[in-house]
Amino acid sequence: MSKEYIHFFSGSIIEANHLTTKLSENKIKYIVKDDHYSATLAGFGASNYLNSCKIFIKKEDLDLAKMIYKN
Repeated sequence: MSKEYIHFFSGSIIEANHLTTKLSENKIKYIVKDDHYSATLAGFGASNYLNSCKIFIKKEDLDLAKMIYKN
């Protein structure tokens, strides 16, 4: 992953989907890493599915993303 992206959020897929919708509406680019889904595809189980999704955003979008997340 590019060094210009930083970790912004960890949570469930439901929370991540809600947040990515808001980020998309504000034209903020993001990357979602879903460890639970990846483990399922590989035939393993992920023990903590509540924090299995991670969202990464560009560093320059951090302030706007924080405002979106608070609201």
